[in-house]
Amino acid sequence: MRLASLVGSVEEKAFNSAVGRLIRETRTRSGLTQELLGRRAGLSRGSITNIEASTQTPPLYRLARIAAVLNVRPAELLPSLLPEEVVGIPARHVADVASVWSEAGKLKDAHGQG
Repeated sequence: MRLASLVGSVEEKAFNSAVGRLIRETRTRSGLTQELLGRRAGLSRGSITNIEASTQTPPLYRLARIAAVLNVRPAELLPSLLPEEVVGIPARHVADVASVWSEAGKLKDAHGQG
C-alpha cells in the first residue's frame, strides 16, 4: 500500500469517526434512542449503532434522513473542514461534503431555518 493511500485511509477513518460521534451526540441531546432514530430514519438500530461506532458510513441520502429526524441540517452532522484540510482528502469525499453543504443551504433557503 502506498503511503498516500494509507494517509487518505487514516483521514477517512477520522472523518467517519467524527460523523458517528456527531450523530450520537445530537441523538443523545434529542433524547432519542438508537432504536427510535433508526425506525424514523428507515434504518435498523444495528445500523445506527454501526454508524455511531464508525464501522458503517451512511450514504448521503441516509445522512440527510438522520439529520431530518434529529431536526438539524445535514451539515451539522459533518465535522468542519478548513480549506487546507480538504487538500489531503480524496476527491470523492470532497465532492460528498460539498454536496451535503449545498443541500443544507437549499433546505435553509427553502425553509428559512439556519
